Amino acid sequence: MNFRSHKTKIVCTIGPSIDSPEMMRQMIAAGMDIARLNYSHGDFSYHAANILKLRKAAHEEGRRLTIMADLPGPKMRIGKLDRESYILRTGDELILTTESIIGNYQRVSVSFEPLPRVVKPGDKISLNDGIIQVEVAKVLGNDVVCLIKVGGEIRSNKGLNILDIDLGIDVFTSHDRECLKSALENGVDAVSQSFVNRAQDILALREEAARLGYNPFVIAKIERGEAVRGIDAICAVSDAIMIARGDLGVETDISRIALVQKHLTARANYFGVPVITATQMLESMVSNPLPTRAEVTDVANAILDGTDCVMLSEESAVGKNPVSAVQMLARIAEHTEAQRNDPEIGKPRKDFFRGDADHISDLITHNVSISVEKLHPAMVVANTVTGHTARMIARFKLPVWMLAVASEHSVCQNLQFSSGVFPYQVDDEPQDWDAFIRSVTCDMQLSSHLLILVKGPSNLNPIANHLIEIIDLSN
Repeated sequence: MNFRSHKTKIVCTIGPSIDSPEMMRQMIAAGMDIARLNYSHGDFSYHAANILKLRKAAHEEGRRLTIMADLPGPKMRIGKLDRESYILRTGDELILTTESIIGNYQRVSVSFEPLPRVVKPGDKISLNDGIIQVEVAKVLGNDVVCLIKVGGEIRSNKGLNILDIDLGIDVFTSHDRECLKSALENGVDAVSQSFVNRAQDILALREEAARLGYNPFVIAKIERGEAVRGIDAICAVSDAIMIARGDLGVETDISRIALVQKHLTARANYFGVPVITATQMLESMVSNPLPTRAEVTDVANAILDGTDCVMLSEESAVGKNPVSAVQMLARIAEHTEAQRNDPEIGKPRKDFFRGDADHISDLITHNVSISVEKLHPAMVVANTVTGHTARMIARFKLPVWMLAVASEHSVCQNLQFSSGVFPYQVDDEPQDWDAFIRSVTCDMQLSSHLLILVKGPSNLNPIANHLIEIIDLSN
């Protein structure tokens, strides 16, 4: 087993900068644990080819790699302009129309056909990822007349966001269904749904996947205010969440984005749901060899708050320094994790006992975290059938690695999203756990002769008791 020097998992978006077999191998070697395929860009054949290359690269590097398909969702955009760009001036008027036109600085088309029906005077709309902000003045047929409150540059096909309005649309679109089918048929491990509003959006995706004969790991992208307000219900039906700070920073007051991020991370940790923190983590490294101090601080604070994964978008997809960006994330994570238990720096993990039907798991995993704190073992070994036990332990962000032993390939792939978890696949559940642990650790340079074993009911022994065992390898 080859443990990385850091426990925080790294997600990298695949794009032109790293879509060659050699670059994929370099990215995996540098620290990429999860590859993100952005189905908003590229056709199905491009993604299918990348899946094959990624699997081959991971095999050659001897590393486990999980592949995630990111579905587009109902992203609203403006249409084409009659020139490359315009500068919209504060105080001017801008008309958003559902008519199919080539736009200019006065009037642009929008892809969202219900727009005139769902907005009213006084509503706020942002364009180009929040750079331009307008306010609805009046609605005239297919036209929404707006006053430009904050001007800026506008280009063709840029995004449009309507703030704090229930749009009454299905998040899981017909195009998403096509993307999902192609992604699952080509063997992705996980699927993320964009612009989730409520728990039902995730259930709709799960139902379609089941109809197709699949049961993928499902991630809810949190980028709307309604999702923030309903995060507990979304966590209850999701396997993980992604804090997608791009659109989230537009849909919420940008001055509150740090607080919203901390809140979402804390709630996901409470439920034992892995967290991916995404968007602009090291954005300056798209063109520069080093990040800014603010970016490094941002990544470190996300790790201290309890994120399981940090994600690169443009940095890896189209950036000039993709391998260096991964290496930088790994270095930041290594240094930050080492100080996470320092009371002056880190954030102590709370008692996550909820007192609900899952209270046994809560108590067992909480006791594991206490045992690690007191005994300083070399490792935690967890027997897990579905991955649930491992994820519930991982929420405490232990200072030691957890070896998660599972017989299902999909369970091991999904555990890649959990910080500090090293999935270990076995053909059959060990009969003698003491002997098994000694065999897998015999060549390791362990920091302690103590290990903690966590196991409970399993397929082999469904009536077994929940157990925490201290194993002394010196005996």
